[in-house]
Amino acid sequence: MHQLTTFVQYPLDLVGIFAFALSGATLAVRMDFNLFGTALLAEVTGLGGGLFRDLVLGVTPIAFTDLRYALAPLVAAVLVFFSVTAQRHETVCEVLDAGALGLFSVTGTIKALDHGFGLLPAAALGVATAAGGGAFSSVLAREIPPVLRWDADLYALPAVAGAGGVAALHHGGALTGATATAAATFAFVLRVLAFHYHWRGPQSRVWRRKRAARPSAPEQPAMAQHTSAPLRYPSSPGPQPSSSSSHVRFPGPATHGQAPERGRKTSGHSETTLQLRLPRHTRR
Repeated sequence: MHQLTTFVQYPLDLVGIFAFALSGATLAVRMDFNLFGTALLAEVTGLGGGLFRDLVLGVTPIAFTDLRYALAPLVAAVLVFFSVTAQRHETVCEVLDAGALGLFSVTGTIKALDHGFGLLPAAALGVATAAGGGAFSSVLAREIPPVLRWDADLYALPAVAGAGGVAALHHGGALTGATATAAATFAFVLRVLAFHYHWRGPQSRVWRRKRAARPSAPEQPAMAQHTSAPLRYPSSPGPQPSSSSSHVRFPGPATHGQAPERGRKTSGHSETTLQLRLPRHTRR
């Protein structure tokens, strides 16, 4: 119905998958994954959103029928794993990722509309296509996905803008190749601005009030704050301590019913402790 021409969509899909895979491979390298782990995270990031969309639509994922869709993330993984330059240019990866986000939020929504989905489900699938791969890779890396964190730059909102714009254009009968490109461009620009200016979503006021209402930790007494103070000896020919770094340690406040803290040995010091720890002296 409103499909982009194959001549334009096919290379854009490959570029978008490659861009997503770059971010996944970068995350894997930061987490000190091996080459297999880096390739796996790149594949999940690049293809995860599209696979989820196709499974919901009930169609065979194109990554299983076209080998080039699976090879693009592998190329990105090898490039990031072995190239220090690729790891240092994070801004370029973020810009490419933003472009893929805008593209897939539009194409995912269009594909859902072509399969008879309603406006809201189609827009939801468009957002899942754009942000699903990154969320899956974060879960594999044991991190909270950025789309769920308030302290991360806006990521889901640009995808919602692109997918929602396509749904609105379809509802108004104005969805064409030009307007779909405009929606993808708007999502891309919004994501780049959010990354550049660190735009973030709101945090729950309830949580902020609870955190502000928590009593601050009681201040320790002055003796407990300075748990160790170096002893200074006058310069005299008399006996000198065995170590110039000997310390007097004052015990912290003990709760009722607890025995006072026993002396402990630290490397380079030999101390006998009752309540105040005094250094040993060597005798000539």
